[in-house]
Amino acid sequence: MMSPNETTILVVFAYVTIAWLKTVSSGNVTVMDVLWGMGFVLIAWTRFFLYDTFNIASIACLVSVNLWGLRLGYVLHKRTKNRGEDPRYVRMRETAGRNWWWISFLQVFLLQGVLLLVIALPIFFLIPGPSEAVEWTAGKMILSTMCLIGFTTGLLLEHKADMELKRFRELNGPGLLKTDGMFSITRHPNHLGEALLWWSIGGFAVVVVGSSALPALIGPLILTLLLRYVSGVKMSEVDLQEREGYQSWVSTTPPMFANPIAALLKKNAD
Repeated sequence: MMSPNETTILVVFAYVTIAWLKTVSSGNVTVMDVLWGMGFVLIAWTRFFLYDTFNIASIACLVSVNLWGLRLGYVLHKRTKNRGEDPRYVRMRETAGRNWWWISFLQVFLLQGVLLLVIALPIFFLIPGPSEAVEWTAGKMILSTMCLIGFTTGLLLEHKADMELKRFRELNGPGLLKTDGMFSITRHPNHLGEALLWWSIGGFAVVVVGSSALPALIGPLILTLLLRYVSGVKMSEVDLQEREGYQSWVSTTPPMFANPIAALLKKNAD
């Protein structure tokens, strides 16, 4: 009989494999972007149903992951529906040529499945949570409240950035560069929000479970590095470099991590 962790891994593998099979004929793999956030929701519910004992921490984790994942999935569904295939995947498909049908499984779907499991490490520790009842000391309650504030702040940052960008594209159409609002403080406020909320979930796991949950922080760390140096800032800006105002924007605006003091001063100046 498989352990809950083995079952979770199998469910994620089946999830990305089924998604890949639906794209083999068309070669359009943008659907995986939409399924990314939903993958965390799937992991959380899978673990929730595998156990019959829960606590406040596990319920809080389930609710938080659902709020983030469902919102992100909906936003990306609407975005890809209106925009079409992601240019990043178009370049990857053109490079792979006729072999794209199987390379896409390894390079997109299987890779993202592995990343789902790694980044979701806080969920593994929080659902079902520690076997013994959690003693909610004053210190744990304060730290948990800080994690809740961090998660809420990250979620609001990500949502506000997505909504600003949506309105900008509706008013101006594609091809223009948004450099005002939140995008004048950090070039990728949605990435910043996503990193912040996952660090908050990871921190919550450590607060609840203790030092044995420190490996859970590997998930937020990997996510932050990916957003900052690989699939986030770097790949997103490949298609922005030729747009008017890009060089000025880059020279005056940090890629992801904003200076909060400078942000407040800028807001007051505006």
